Amino acid sequence: MTNTLPTETQIIVVGAGPTGLAAAISLIYSGIDPSNLTIVDCVEKGANTSRALAIHAATLEALDKYDCASRLVELGIKGTGWRLGDKTSTIFQASFDHIAPYTKFPFVLILEQSTTERVLEERLKELGVEVKRPYRVTGMRDGKEFKGTEILFESGETISAKYVIGADGARSSVRQLAGINFSDPDGKSVEDSVDNRVAQMVLADVSISLPEDQAALQASGISLTASEAGMFLLVPLGKPTVSEQLYGSSDTVYRIGFNVPRGLGEPPSKPSLEYLQNNTNLHAPFVLSSDPDVNPNPVRITKVHWSTRFRMRSALADVFFKRVHGGIVILLGDAAHIHSPAGGQMSSSCI
Repeated sequence: MTNTLPTETQIIVVGAGPTGLAAAISLIYSGIDPSNLTIVDCVEKGANTSRALAIHAATLEALDKYDCASRLVELGIKGTGWRLGDKTSTIFQASFDHIAPYTKFPFVLILEQSTTERVLEERLKELGVEVKRPYRVTGMRDGKEFKGTEILFESGETISAKYVIGADGARSSVRQLAGINFSDPDGKSVEDSVDNRVAQMVLADVSISLPEDQAALQASGISLTASEAGMFLLVPLGKPTVSEQLYGSSDTVYRIGFNVPRGLGEPPSKPSLEYLQNNTNLHAPFVLSSDPDVNPNPVRITKVHWSTRFRMRSALADVFFKRVHGGIVILLGDAAHIHSPAGGQMSSSCI
């Protein structure tokens, strides 16, 4: 296979995240010849910074049809439920055992997004299609000799397609070039669409000095802690093999997250260990605090592998299907809709 773009194709998928990869795989299973399908992404392999980590049962069932689910399950952690607590105890705990009679996947699979992408991309390659990188879409116009839409890339190359699938995220170039509006369905501005207390979030992948007697504390699911300061999230990223592949760490790496009210100002773009530790002490259960005054066995963040901030918002494309320049544009995933990541439904719903 070659990384060179063809001059024309029946279908082009723009975006090789979980949404675009799953779409390409499903098209082949639906009878599209691999030679009539092209998929591109604007970043080099492994450079995607999106960090979804939950795959729910219905999504695994869909992926199982394409021989992907078992490969993902081998790498992830089977989250048996959700825990909601305060700083001292568990308030509510929900188990996924109740859905066992209805699915072969009675759990939420906890697996970092780049690993999911790797598995899906490997499956797509087995089916005869290779992602072409890095190709950034910069324009769309009427096709000249080929009936359809001509896509222009930053490299100067072009490709004509009958169908353009925009799976290129919340800032979708395909959506913008197609002239499709993207806004809160209630007509609210970004500032008004989300409560000020939870409008900003910080996420980080960290190593933690967890005592042996607490090593399994959060190993079986997703933990949320509520306090006067807000919410705190703690989730293991996957089995140690995933931590090793992602960050070269032999220990389990954890995803932590917490809200930052607008009144406290904007969080750093790449929060430091000190910033994360201070907020963990503020938001997390006492058993995860580094403060010996509240925790006789202090737990400390020992390394920050990755950290970021983002703003919560909701938005919906006015249409998901539009005829543009002689071709048809279809929007999928975050290019079509975005919402709060609470519940871990963003990647699952996109797939």
